[in-house]
Amino acid sequence: MASSNPNVTDPTFRSYSSEQAKAYASHRTTYDPAVYKTIFDFHAANGGQFGLVVDCGCGPGNATRDLALMFEHAVGTDAGAAMIDAAREKGGKTKSGADISFEVVPAETFSQAGGLEPESVDVLTVASMDFLYLFQALRYLPYTILVHWFDLNKFYSEAAKVLKPGGTMALWTIASDPDQPNAAKLKEIMLHFEHVVIGKYQVPGNLLSRGMYDNLPLPWTVSPPVPSFSKSDYVKHDYDRDGILSNGKTFFSGGKVRKLADVEQALATASTVTRWREAHPDLVGTEQDCVKVFVKDLREALGGKDEILSGGATTIMLFKKSD
Repeated sequence: MASSNPNVTDPTFRSYSSEQAKAYASHRTTYDPAVYKTIFDFHAANGGQFGLVVDCGCGPGNATRDLALMFEHAVGTDAGAAMIDAAREKGGKTKSGADISFEVVPAETFSQAGGLEPESVDVLTVASMDFLYLFQALRYLPYTILVHWFDLNKFYSEAAKVLKPGGTMALWTIASDPDQPNAAKLKEIMLHFEHVVIGKYQVPGNLLSRGMYDNLPLPWTVSPPVPSFSKSDYVKHDYDRDGILSNGKTFFSGGKVRKLADVEQALATASTVTRWREAHPDLVGTEQDCVKVFVKDLREALGGKDEILSGGATTIMLFKKSD
């Protein structure tokens, strides 16, 4: 059977060292409460319970810890052992005070995590964030080993196996998009960075989320289809796309002003940057390092300012398992 995603293996994050995983955890922002509220409202409206949440592709567990505050029990899974080590080191508690369980297991077999029972999970989540979103929103350039890396045939089947009837599967991504002053020059710099500097270090999975998952294979379009999820119960929310704020005022996922020094540290955790640095070890940390050059160009475009507006477009995909 052919996979719905022929490039399901990310070559970088699964082999991250302990130090890389800790850096990744410390420089990744959490998600705005509005994202979680959208998921929880959908789940509650369908009569869903808040007993057990599983966060698949959890990385160091940032989203898992947020989600756990609404559930009696929580499990975070990731294929990267160093990521799970970082998650376990930071730990986390659920609404009931129970410890979050973090397990090393691929998304395609995540039901094996902690002995998950069939039809025991209330909510299953997969989150991703564009690393350029960390400072300015203009392009779709994902950073993480999440749903765009999964073998979706297997993942959807696993989801159908563990979710309770009426349970919710929520996939979301936040990617660069809305505009700001001096955008033309910033866009030029970012496009050069994306296509010229790190372009050849992207792998096909990096490209899938650029369109806010518009072309992501869905349970009824994979082969064979996964009938436990119905197209009629599917909801897709898009916010702040094409440079237009949905409410005309603020980013749905929150807007922040970030120091360029923080931007530099955050970009260093991106998989494409990691691969660039592996190919150019003599330039790492020098003035010719790809991130240092990039941030220098940004600073010049900002007229010497050391901070930049951060915001992004958000897509939330919500699926209900058939009753």
